[in-house]
Amino acid sequence: MSRTSRRTGLGGLVAALMLLGLAVPAWAYFSVSSWAATAAGRAATLGTPGVATSGVTASTVTFTVSAPTGGPTPTGYRVARTAPATVATVCTVSGANGTCTDTAPVSGQTNTYAVYAVLSGTSWESPTAATTSVAVPSADTTAPVTTASQSPAPNGAGWNTGNVVVTLTATDASGVAGTWYTTDGSAPTTSSTSYTGAFTLSAGATVRYFSRDAIGNTETPKSFVVQIDNTFPTAAVTSPVASSVNGGSFSVGGTASDTGSGLAALQVQYQAPGASTWSPVGAPTASGGSWSTAWATAGLPDGNYGLRVLATDVAGNQTTSATVTIALKNTFTVTAPASATAGTPFTVTLQTYPRYTGTMTVSVTGLQSSPNGTPATVPTTASFMNGSATLSMTAVRPGSQTVVVTTTGSPFTNASATASNPTVVAASNTVSTLTWTSPSGGKTNTCTAASCTIALGPGVGNGTANATITAYDLYGNIAASSATVTVTATNNNAGGSTSTATYVLSAGTAAWTFSEPSPVDKKFVISLGTIQSIPLFVTR
Repeated sequence: MSRTSRRTGLGGLVAALMLLGLAVPAWAYFSVSSWAATAAGRAATLGTPGVATSGVTASTVTFTVSAPTGGPTPTGYRVARTAPATVATVCTVSGANGTCTDTAPVSGQTNTYAVYAVLSGTSWESPTAATTSVAVPSADTTAPVTTASQSPAPNGAGWNTGNVVVTLTATDASGVAGTWYTTDGSAPTTSSTSYTGAFTLSAGATVRYFSRDAIGNTETPKSFVVQIDNTFPTAAVTSPVASSVNGGSFSVGGTASDTGSGLAALQVQYQAPGASTWSPVGAPTASGGSWSTAWATAGLPDGNYGLRVLATDVAGNQTTSATVTIALKNTFTVTAPASATAGTPFTVTLQTYPRYTGTMTVSVTGLQSSPNGTPATVPTTASFMNGSATLSMTAVRPGSQTVVVTTTGSPFTNASATASNPTVVAASNTVSTLTWTSPSGGKTNTCTAASCTIALGPGVGNGTANATITAYDLYGNIAASSATVTVTATNNNAGGSTSTATYVLSAGTAAWTFSEPSPVDKKFVISLGTIQSIPLFVTR
């Protein structure tokens, strides 16, 4: 038995003797006191432990304690808070090294702690404690705040036409532990994709995301919608059709559609003949995949025009349709017949764009009056049906003339047109004027009827009577070219004779020679035959 054991045995014996009322020897008391002094000495030699803090939050401070560098090895440690609120023991450590946590620090202040080394089974502690102070943050009950942004930024309607880069940014007073997200619109969890940096979307998506901070506060999931439309709309001009003739005010229409963000705007444009730029027609009204707009063209010159439509969707994608070429005809043309007859109505045709139907006031000029003062007959209105009108008029004078048709009302205000040059001829079987000069006294006689009786005059005797024949039409026009006329002279006296002669009139006249052997006074009936096709030229 060791000395210590023996002393322990003696102490026990002394205690037993005392309980029995027996006298205890003085040496036994000395032995117990000597052992107690030795244990106290051991406690006095416990060194100061090492201590470090970690995991500091508003609700926890964790201590890592290590054994002193000298002296006996402690069997544990006690951690006390000394300020701002004193707590004798906030946590303990068993063993020579270990950790423990203060689960109720004073948040928002500096907490000061003392760490004592202890011997197990005794109340003895190291005489000098290790001290440490730590700033404990205020209690955090607020979840992180996460925001989403995209690049490039969308247009004013919230759309992009290409890839989008999404960035998630989280902030929290206690620090962000993590951020998670989905791109299919489903609710995110900590098992969803963990955000490690900006990501790219090539198609529209609903991004849902949330963050959690270091002490476990969790954000309610948020949503961020990315709209991407990289598909162009479709558009076409369907009316009027290519190569059609149009004029005045008419409707331009077509089709347009968009399968992405939807149609935002339509603009119809035209290109004038010889132009390199395009001009707007108007803002179309779209409905159910179709569109239309009115185009007033009365002030535009005639010619071939290009038509197209520009379709823009909400995202900003724009399509230019194929060009449709049409003709504009805001004037009219005049077409005359190849031939006409003087004194007989003939027609000219006015032609404009096919859709026009209506009546307008016209002025026809250029046809001259006849030598005898008869005016040409011309209309004052023109009635159009599907772009065409006919005008009836009568020419009464030969020669070079021009027929000009001018409108004085809508839709062709102050528009005029000149016709080509038809040929106008004199009518057959027209009663003309026959004039001749009597050999007696040089008297001029005129016959305007189909036949008339004339007296050559007394005292002619045997011989020849000369006369001049001139052919006129009903309007007093002398034939402008050769014609043929038959003149029959009948002697109305008893036993008289009849003579017939055919004359070719050159420039409307011919010499008439009549011979009569009888010296007596004669009276003759002069009958005019047919005047054949005397052409009269009228230019228009």
